[in-house]
Amino acid sequence: MGSDLYKGTRELPISVALWRNLRDLPGAMTLGAFVSGLLIVVVAATGPIVIMLQAAQSGHFTPAQTATWIASSWAISGLFGLYLSLRFRIPIIGSTSTAGIVLLVTSLRSHSVQEAVASYFVVALLFIIVGVSNLMPRIMKAIPHQIVMAMLAGVLFNFGVGIFTQFSSEPWIVSSMVATYFIARLIKLRAPVVPVLAIGVLISALLHRITFHAPHFGITHLVWVDPHFTVSSVVNLALPIFLLTLATQFAPGFAVLKSNGYEAPQSTSLITSGVISLATAGYLNSGVNTSSITASIAVGEHADPDRTTRYCAAVVTGFLYIVAGLCGSSILTLFSALPAAALAALAGLALFPALATSTHEALIHDRGREAALATLLITISGIHPLQLGSPFWGLMVGIALYALPNLRSRSA
Repeated sequence: MGSDLYKGTRELPISVALWRNLRDLPGAMTLGAFVSGLLIVVVAATGPIVIMLQAAQSGHFTPAQTATWIASSWAISGLFGLYLSLRFRIPIIGSTSTAGIVLLVTSLRSHSVQEAVASYFVVALLFIIVGVSNLMPRIMKAIPHQIVMAMLAGVLFNFGVGIFTQFSSEPWIVSSMVATYFIARLIKLRAPVVPVLAIGVLISALLHRITFHAPHFGITHLVWVDPHFTVSSVVNLALPIFLLTLATQFAPGFAVLKSNGYEAPQSTSLITSGVISLATAGYLNSGVNTSSITASIAVGEHADPDRTTRYCAAVVTGFLYIVAGLCGSSILTLFSALPAAALAALAGLALFPALATSTHEALIHDRGREAALATLLITISGIHPLQLGSPFWGLMVGIALYALPNLRSRSA
């Protein structure tokens, strides 16, 4: 299939490719591509942003810092996808690493926002190095996929549990959102979290649970945060975020493109991600990468039968992301008005497929199953010997246990 992959405008100089694809955009745009691009933004405005709010609460972010994080993440995701899509004429969707944000929910309880920003700088540099040196295949081969997925499942676990622990406080809200989710899955809606959010807002409004606290609508004013580099932040934040993003964002994102007939520009994507993320890390941008979940909305035939013009969907998404980023404080105001139970249920249900998939991929094979289970349980445990977090220890123990059968076979 490799020879049949569409390379887009890879062979053209950057300026020529950008101009040609921008010039062709009005004529290439279709209703399907526009709707697909819009749907991606709607999906991103449900689950991921709620997880960001929970991480910001864990890290005791100020409202200005939270608005800055939302604004920079969305705007830079839009810029990333917009540039690469127009450069290569391939539908590439940018996003913030969902797994990385989930990790921050727990890690920010023991690390300052300045340490988190420092880890963003480190991760950005690592992406540049991996992109320039083309090391990604070697890294993915060196670290067992099962172990990375087990660590991800452990990080996601409490979000799944959180859906149901909130039931006692708001049973009508939570039960209606859970029922909506499974009905949406049953009828195979492309974006089940969208009706989940709608029902959550409706029931919350009917029960008078929506409260606006110091509402602010308008353009977001960004604030800069100076980094504070520590060994523990590199180990507990940068290393897990780096590995999780490679394994759960870049790798599946490239795979989605390939399965739909595109040759993914892997090195350029990694380098672009690193450069943009490095320039904006101080504005609390936790990093930008290729999307692995919403990308499927834009790259298939349902978006546009002609694969040479599907890049229009990604252009629509990129433009709308940038617009939404400018209004980060307004988005923060709207979501902060929802009750905590609705936010917890929305976050958990948005991550439900990722939790199911990561658990399945971690434990599906006999080889390494117990090593993956150990990784999963250690990550959930929340232990932090030597001030190093449980995801790090889960990863290290899992890799060591996974290697034991190989060591035994060699010594034998």
